[in-house]
Amino acid sequence: MIVKETTNIDDIKAVLCHPAIYGCISSDDSPDSSEFEPPITDEYLYVGGYVNGEIVSIMVYHDFRDGTELHIQVLPEHRSRYALEFGERALLFRGNKPLYAVIPDTYNNVLEYAKSFGFDVIERNKSKQTKNGKYFIDNVLKYMRD
Repeated sequence: MIVKETTNIDDIKAVLCHPAIYGCISSDDSPDSSEFEPPITDEYLYVGGYVNGEIVSIMVYHDFRDGTELHIQVLPEHRSRYALEFGERALLFRGNKPLYAVIPDTYNNVLEYAKSFGFDVIERNKSKQTKNGKYFIDNVLKYMRD
């Protein structure tokens, strides 16, 4: 697996707009995946995981509170083989600021995945967004290893 920064919109959308992923990361207010345009600005850093020249995962970093928030997405068919390796290697791009993740409580498998890398839940808040007409609880996690 090659892990590197990318601004290739097609690669980024190949992961973020995948039906199994977009269905989880979008809210009721989100556009259809065919209309979604990931922001490509200096405020966002995209790190892609590539296998045989094809993107299989993406890590998105952006400012959050006093640090950086991350979002990890791995295509379903590659999760068992590459999710752990990609997560560990993509964390090397995080910089020196405090690192956070916000994960809805409906995705316990993602919470456990984040905890396996050294994230701990530091607060729980009612989400400002709805999914299927319902509010959920967002877990704010902070990376505790350094």
